[in-house]
Amino acid sequence: AVVSTQSTGLEESLLVLPFHYISDILILLNQWLLAKQSVELCCKCTFFLLRVHHNQIVANKMLVTVIESLNKSTTAVVKEVKDVIGFNLAALKFLQLDLQDTSESFFKDFTGKNKKM
Repeated sequence: AVVSTQSTGLEESLLVLPFHYISDILILLNQWLLAKQSVELCCKCTFFLLRVHHNQIVANKMLVTVIESLNKSTTAVVKEVKDVIGFNLAALKFLQLDLQDTSESFFKDFTGKNKKM
């Protein structure tokens, strides 16, 4: 249900949420990040909550461990996703070059056969 929510609606929902729920949501977001579920959405929600409730989060000593854990997991998971995307992009470029070479040789072969006839 959270994944299908539009960005503006999600931000409005997070904005009107009472602060005592924020710690629970940050813990859940950290668990989702560690499970690599909806990484982009988790990061978006985490950064939004941190930006909106920064002063309250910094003042709350109980959230220090949660924020440190979020920092580590966000950095690690985003780096991993970035590596996967980079690998996939390199593979797509390789396939594109291979396809271009194949199609050029196909057309060369076809025009060569036409001239012989």
